[in-house]
Amino acid sequence: MKYLSTRGGESEVSFTSVLLNGLAKDGGLYIPKSFPKFSSEDLKQLSHMSYPELCYEVTKDFMSESDIPSEKYKKICFDTYDNKFGQNIIDIDKLSEYENILNLYHGPTLAFKDFALQLLGNIYDYILKKKRIELTILGATSGDTGSAAIYGCSRSNNIKTFILFPHKKVSEIQRKQMTTFKNKNVFCIAINGDFDDCQKLVKDFFNFEGKKFNLAAVNSINWVRIMGQLVYYFWSYFKVEKNLKRINYVVPTGNFGNVYAGYICKKMGLPINKLVVSSNKNDILTRFFETGAMQLKETVKTVSPSMDIQVSSNFERLLYDYTKNTVLIKNLYRDLVEKGFFSVDNKLLDLMKDTFSYGRLSDKETLISIKKIFKKSGIIIDPHTAVGYSIGQTVLDKSEKRIYLATAHYSKFIDTVRDVVKDKALLPPKISSIINEKEEFDLLENNLQELMQYVAEKSCIPAKVQEF
Repeated sequence: MKYLSTRGGESEVSFTSVLLNGLAKDGGLYIPKSFPKFSSEDLKQLSHMSYPELCYEVTKDFMSESDIPSEKYKKICFDTYDNKFGQNIIDIDKLSEYENILNLYHGPTLAFKDFALQLLGNIYDYILKKKRIELTILGATSGDTGSAAIYGCSRSNNIKTFILFPHKKVSEIQRKQMTTFKNKNVFCIAINGDFDDCQKLVKDFFNFEGKKFNLAAVNSINWVRIMGQLVYYFWSYFKVEKNLKRINYVVPTGNFGNVYAGYICKKMGLPINKLVVSSNKNDILTRFFETGAMQLKETVKTVSPSMDIQVSSNFERLLYDYTKNTVLIKNLYRDLVEKGFFSVDNKLLDLMKDTFSYGRLSDKETLISIKKIFKKSGIIIDPHTAVGYSIGQTVLDKSEKRIYLATAHYSKFIDTVRDVVKDKALLPPKISSIINEKEEFDLLENNLQELMQYVAEKSCIPAKVQEF
């Protein structure tokens, strides 16, 4: 398997280089040159597998034997999803004949991102030991990526981890999961700005000083993050559909990584009908599907903060897949940076809408959604899952089978949820144990020079960071 950049600057890139580079040298995103395909007979064979077995079979063809030998990679998959991952790896709540909730919050940080970042951390550990190198991880988080990256990658002594989060714009629990983690190689940085500012700092850092710091990415700009998220689509499909009929997935999303993973599964042969893009008030994705225009607006704070995003990085991968035109992609994203806007023609938009449905939900409607499902089934969901649940009920017919992705445990947003279900919302031990722990983080301005100087000092790099 070889990879190329969505902007045309690189091709024939190995899995190991994609893993270690994160962002392509031309500012684009890496994408496989082809995708494994599963026939109906293949799917029937996969349907009987455990989660770690399925992980190996679904993802093994994205790398070669020279990257990680098959037996070594199989062991990584089984080590990742063993009892240490959580009491349950994954499960499903059946709401009705047609509605199911996929609970993706059993990992160490109680969020769906654990599935990919625990795998990514173990792959990093193997590659770094094999190559005898050290790595600096730089990531931005709108809430859950940060703690999942810290818990997934900090086991390796070959990694220093720097996580940026928007100051006062993640939930208290999300922040404390990062800032109470005690490890001398982990650095949490609050940025005076929003998530898009944090994400831009990370991308600009890679473009200016990536090689000097030996940087790697844990955001979903890193292809291996997407790869790790493919598995739970396959697993959940086999649990709710036995006749290989097409079903729908409803995905709350901001950065487009989770729903893009579903799209890749459909390309690989999983019988998926619609992928429902579910937005909060920061509805840049929904607006795109309505109009064909990607237009940046100011990010608004909501009760579903992990989706408070305007620049959906992974959408670039989707546009490339539909157009296969690297020049077009490069021009579109140049316009997005310089003008805050780009648009596509109606023919392309209609093609995309064959696969994607979409909707948005206000904060008030989100709270109503939490209350509705609690009264109906006794299940407490987090605000992001509530966005998906309500939109799925709106855009899909009642008789259309669907899976709602529950992206985090409600306790990560305990204040919001308690406004609706009162004392029924309890904190699990993983959360209650950190409430009174001492926090450690630094506050920086939204300034690339300041960030580079900070990382240089913490990484013990004596040379002055290059000015530009």
